[in-house]
Amino acid sequence: MRLLKIKKKGDTQMFQVSNQTRSGRILARGMVVSVFALASILLAESAFGQFAGFGGGGGRGRGPGGKGRMGMRGAMVAEFLGLTEAQQADIKKIRTAARDQSKPVRKQLRDNRKALGEAVKAGETARIDALATEHGTLRGQLVAIGAKTRVDVKNVLTPEQQQKWTSFQEKRKDRREERKQRRHQRRGGPPAGD
Repeated sequence: MRLLKIKKKGDTQMFQVSNQTRSGRILARGMVVSVFALASILLAESAFGQFAGFGGGGGRGRGPGGKGRMGMRGAMVAEFLGLTEAQQADIKKIRTAARDQSKPVRKQLRDNRKALGEAVKAGETARIDALATEHGTLRGQLVAIGAKTRVDVKNVLTPEQQQKWTSFQEKRKDRREERKQRRHQRRGGPPAGD
């Protein structure tokens, strides 16, 4: 320990200063900052946790209480479109059926990707060709399930709700395209494919 003299209006005050290294002091400051950051996060979590959709959802696409993929986003869409309880129940059934139908296909796709990786490591080109073809077929099955689901959901909607949904999707597509253009302008080049 070394002493540091500080003069204050004629009085001399002595303070103890440790012989910590510079990196030790930086580490100590970092720990203090970490503690404050953690405390801030916990306070924010407890403050926002009282609102539906925050602090209990868990995971992507999950809303209040973490129940189902529709969650908060689905509730907002239902409110936006003015869906009735019956329409919401029908859509839930359609989505559940689609999920159940796609589950074995997704498992086959995961197994296919694993086998494809093993074939690449082993250098088995004939097996790679067969697995790649199977992979394309499985992806096509998932695309078909998704498209049929969208058609079934669209058939639940009234013509006014369908128009509202189509208009919303077009606006969203336009915003996505604008963001893409701005991103490519910042990077200094035209968007890919143009």
